[in-house]
Amino acid sequence: MATTVHSDRGLSRRGKRFAPWVAGLVLLAGIVAAIVVFVPSKNAAPGATDQTANPPAQAPRPKTVPLLKETTSVAREFLKTAVARNDLDAAWKISGPDIRGGLTHREWMTGNIPVVPYPLKSLAVAKFKVDWSHANEAALEVALVPKGNASIKPQVFFIRLDRVGPAGKKHWVVESWVPRSAPLVPAAPG
Repeated sequence: MATTVHSDRGLSRRGKRFAPWVAGLVLLAGIVAAIVVFVPSKNAAPGATDQTANPPAQAPRPKTVPLLKETTSVAREFLKTAVARNDLDAAWKISGPDIRGGLTHREWMTGNIPVVPYPLKSLAVAKFKVDWSHANEAALEVALVPKGNASIKPQVFFIRLDRVGPAGKKHWVVESWVPRSAPLVPAAPG
C-alpha cells in the first residue's frame, strides 16, 4: 500500500495560520510607503515644488568683453597707493566697500588697512594677466617681481575690480586683493 508523505518543512501549524496576516501587513506597509513618496503633501509650503523635476534656473553668464585701459589704470593706481601704503586718500577713492572691510575713512588713513602690502620701492616688474573681463567686473592676476634683492620674493596676487555708479558716472573700484599663496616674510637680519 502506498503512503503519501506530506512535507511541512519550515512552517509550523501556527506559522501557516499567521502567514496570510504577515503577508497582508507587508503589503499594507508597501502601499503606505508608496503613498508617502508619490502623493504630494497638502502641508507643503505654497509654491514648493519637487527640486528634481524643476531644477533652479541659473543666472546667465555675463558677456566677456575686452579689458578697458581704465580698468588696468585703476589696478596700477591701487598698487601705487594702497599696496605701497602711499597716498591712502587716493587709495580710499578707488577702493570698494568689500576691500575697505567696514573701515571709516579716518580708520583707513591710519594705514592699518585690510590690503596685503608689498614693498614696491624694490619692484622691477608688475605683469598683469586677465582672468576675466565683463562690462562691470574684471579679475586680473598681478605678478610682482622685485629687483635683485634676495630678501623680497616674487609674489602673485589676484585683484578683482567692479564698475560702479549711476549711468554716465560709472567708474572702476578695487573690491579684492588676495595673494595667490601666503605672502613670504623676509628673514630677520642677524
